[in-house]
Amino acid sequence: MQTGAVEVTQTDADVGDIAALALELAKANGAEDAKVEASRTEGRSVTVRGGVTAERKLQLASEVTITVYRDGRRASTSTSDVSRSGLDAAIVAALQIAAVAARDEAAGPADEMQLARDYPDLDLYHPADIALNHMVESAHRADSAAYAVDKAIAATNGACVHTTSGLSILATSRGFMGRTPWSMHAISASAVAAGERERQIGFWSDAARNHEDLASPDEVGKMAASRALGALNSRSVATETCPVLFEPMAAMSLLREFVGAASGDALYRSGSFLTDRIGSALFPEHVSVFEDPFVMRGMSSRCFDGDGIPAAQRTVIDRGVLKGYFLGLYAARRLKMSPTGNGYGPHNLEVRSGRSDSTGGLRSMLSRLDRGLFVTDLVGGGVNRLNGDFSRAARGFWVEGGEIQFAVSGVTLASNLLATFGGLLAIGADRLARGGITTGSWLIDEMKLGGH
Repeated sequence: MQTGAVEVTQTDADVGDIAALALELAKANGAEDAKVEASRTEGRSVTVRGGVTAERKLQLASEVTITVYRDGRRASTSTSDVSRSGLDAAIVAALQIAAVAARDEAAGPADEMQLARDYPDLDLYHPADIALNHMVESAHRADSAAYAVDKAIAATNGACVHTTSGLSILATSRGFMGRTPWSMHAISASAVAAGERERQIGFWSDAARNHEDLASPDEVGKMAASRALGALNSRSVATETCPVLFEPMAAMSLLREFVGAASGDALYRSGSFLTDRIGSALFPEHVSVFEDPFVMRGMSSRCFDGDGIPAAQRTVIDRGVLKGYFLGLYAARRLKMSPTGNGYGPHNLEVRSGRSDSTGGLRSMLSRLDRGLFVTDLVGGGVNRLNGDFSRAARGFWVEGGEIQFAVSGVTLASNLLATFGGLLAIGADRLARGGITTGSWLIDEMKLGGH
């Protein structure tokens, strides 16, 4: 058994005191303004692979990131040494970097009038006092459950159980100090199915703020095995243009491409096919995308972003029309727009359709697909964010007459994201929530399928 080293960098000082001290030292060293992100985390994780405990890991850590502003310049440094001397050294280093940086009119902390003032309790903090031995037992259960599904499960790439909790603080020299206690618990499994001349990998996972909300180890292991088994005896198909149904996990990949193109970094740095598209129809009228940072126990819930800008509930896509971007403070200034409180990214996106109903589960969506590709996994490839051209390797099933015929691999999907989004015919009722996104399956009218 391999055992991970224990990292201990925690001091007895309160995280808030550390942040306040860092601001004080930044001013004393000549910074005109400063921003401090301080965190203290405690985590434990275990991995079981092939019935053997492969790793146990404990981590207790404190870290501070300090951003200083002077003469229109900025620079950041991070340190795990949260003593007075350690903070002072990090600040001096940041100021030295800032001295040789280019002036940047967009740099600087948020103005006082922009800062968040309300901090509702979002129920994000549920630390679990789980013994390592109990975590190992859960990982063994997930690993064993995968093997028990079918004798074709020849190996596992590991079952992992992880729990972490902490306190994060954001403080600025403009008088802002926001505290966020949080926790995150996760379990995952990866199974390997062996056929006559092939091996296929299936993966499944779950994460939650409260350990009691996690899927059971047996369920996670079985799902990983089932996904691996389902991919056996796969084959390619002929190149053609056909409808494509994306299961929820695969549909989330498409939504993340939208988020990336609609985010500030892409818009001001490298360009995006969504530049100047606010007010334009990107999706059909039946599709809307909502953002809610205040979901209780939400995986992407928060009251404020990395600059202290308040998060807000909003409709990002309203009946197909793009209503706003995802902008942190710096990107907003570069684009001469208002920040949206998305300095840490989007918050709990939910995709809805006016055409969805309670009977529109997977069976119904396969029937609507009729003939085409049902995608369960997207790998490799990527998107040209300048023009939206999309190309990804895909794995899934070929469907005829609304029925799955055989597993498919070794194919590539190609389209343009504007055409893909515009061709979203239906969203299934088979809704799944993962990583701050909730959606059902997506049925796209047509995509180019590259096969043999």
